[in-house]
Order: sequence, then structure tokens, then C-alpha cells
Amino acid sequence: MTRAAWLLLVFSLLATAPLAAQDTTPATRSRERLGQLPPRGQRQRITPLPRAGGGTRDTLRLTVDALIDPNPPPGFSYRGSVEPKTVTVGDRFSSGLAVSVAAGTRVEIEAPKDSADRWRVLGRATVSPRDSARTRYLVVVPMVAWVPGMPDTARTELRLTAPDGTVATVPVTLRLPRVRATLPDDTTKWRVRPPHDVWGPSHDWRMIAALALIALLLLAVIAWLAAKLIRARRKRRVPATARQRALALLERARTSGFIEAGNWKAFYTLVAEALRGLAAALDARWSTDLTSEEVIAEMRAAGVAEDRVEALEHLLRVADLAKFARRGRAPDDARRDLDDARRWVESFAAPEPVAEDATVGVAP
Repeated sequence: MTRAAWLLLVFSLLATAPLAAQDTTPATRSRERLGQLPPRGQRQRITPLPRAGGGTRDTLRLTVDALIDPNPPPGFSYRGSVEPKTVTVGDRFSSGLAVSVAAGTRVEIEAPKDSADRWRVLGRATVSPRDSARTRYLVVVPMVAWVPGMPDTARTELRLTAPDGTVATVPVTLRLPRVRATLPDDTTKWRVRPPHDVWGPSHDWRMIAALALIALLLLAVIAWLAAKLIRARRKRRVPATARQRALALLERARTSGFIEAGNWKAFYTLVAEALRGLAAALDARWSTDLTSEEVIAEMRAAGVAEDRVEALEHLLRVADLAKFARRGRAPDDARRDLDDARRWVESFAAPEPVAEDATVGVAP
């Protein structure tokens, strides 16, 4: 409960004087002595009916603020109030009583309980004296509302202890606020409506077939373009012939930067792979499984021109020294070797097989 609500509750209770402090004029006392009025402790305070068009849920009934008890204690009266008047489910509120008793009487309240758990008391109720004679008390009960549509009042009891020790239990009524629900009363406007029919009430199957055909054509065109793109990339990636693959390896050796970095092993590995790969593709006898010397010997045995064999032998010897002996090479010499390897790849061709001459015998 906020401080503002506490202040409103206190002011609303103090604004209405207890019945014990009212009707104290000489005319009233004389009427009591004559028996025209009952004693103040047994008197009821009836609020007048409200004007038409105003008020709240209490406007069409009489509100009895005093204790309805045939034998109330002498000088006892009370008036109830609640702040705030209207709350939402789960909100806190305070129900209070302004109690008047005989001088020196101690007031205690029993915390009310609801068997249906529609509301609940939070913490402890407070009972505070409002004057030094202890004839006026302010009782505040902090509460919380759990469900809408609670009753207007809740019944509980006050325990009054007189100065001589006499204890009296008096039933009292606590005011309860009007409790609103979290959701509106009419929830039909919040219902989810069914989805709209985008296609329409009629179904044109010819239109559906045409759309399906267009979709299939689009898929076929996309598949054809993808296959064409893949084939073009493969053609660019893998050369068609062995000579083109060898030239691609030599171009890779030239643009790799191995010469500038002095990485002779990697550079001559590419050069030797281009030369040996072309030779193995032209003739199976010059396989890459053979050593460089074995390949040179096989070429001489096959009748390859000596200048072609010597050029290849020089390049393979330099490559083997760079790969296995880590022999260094000058950058200019490496570029010259690369040019010689390119010329060898572009001009080398396997010799034609020589047909054996058939000897025909002539009879003498």
C-alpha cells in the first residue's frame, strides 16, 4: 500500500467523527434523560439516500455504519472505510475502522480470513490510539484482492479490554473495495478471426496448371544455367590436354613468387612435375615412377633426338639438386630454366614407332 493510500484512509476515517463524540448538545442530553432517544452506544447512524443519478453500488440501499448489536459495550461505536475504493485483481488496499470506546479501553482486532481465498490479509493489522485518553482508535488492515466480484464487506471481531480487565468480543464489519478484472468483460472483440481467403471462393484449375508449368520451366532454366556454369569452371580449372596442363604448371611456377622468395625446392618441384607429367602422358615407358636417369635412358633407347634429351636432362638435374640437395640458384638462372622448360614443353613430341622391315626370301 502506498503512502498516499494510507493518508487517504486516515483522512477519510478522521473526517467522520465517531458516534461517541456526536450528539453532545444540551438538547440531546435532555432528550436522552427523558427517554426520547436511546443511549449513544446503542444508536445507529443511517446515511441518507443519495440523489438520483449519482453514487456508486451503495446508492440504492441504507448504509449502517454503527455496530448492530443488541448489547454493545458502553461508549462503543465505529465507522468503516476502505482506500482505494476500486482496485484491480492483485492490487493492495487498506480497510480501516475509526473506533470509539470508553476511556482506558484497549482495542485489538482479529485478522479476518476468507475460506474461498477471494482476498487475503497482508502482514499485521495496526491499532493506533488517536487521543491521550485512549477513547479513539484507528484500526488499519492491509489486504489484497484475488478475484473480481468480491462482497462489499467482511466480518471480523474486535477484542475490547476494559481498565478493570473485563474482555468483550464485538463483531464488526470491514469495508471491501470494488474489484475489477484484468481482462474486459466482453472478450468477443479480442477473438482471433479466421484467415482471409486470398485465392477467392472459386478455383480455376487451368490457372493453377499454368502457374505450375511456369514454375517447372523456371526450375529447368535454373538447372541448365547451373550445369553450364559448372562445366565452364571445370574447363577453366583443368586443361584439356597434357601439354596444356604442363604449361599451366609452368605459369603457376612463374606467378607463385617462389623465385623472389628464394624457395627453390617449391619452384623446381613445379617445373619437374610439368616436364615429367608431359613425358609420361606421351609415352607410358617414361612413367613418373621412374627416376630422372631412368627416364633419360628410356628416351635415348626410344630414339628421341639428342638435343631434346640433353635439354630435359639438364632441367631434371637442376631440379633434383634443388629438391633433394637444397642447392641454391640465382634468380636469373631460375628464370632462364623456366623459359627453357616452356620451350621444351611446347616443342617436344614423341617419336613415331619404327616398323620392322620384313625380309622376303627368294628361292634360288
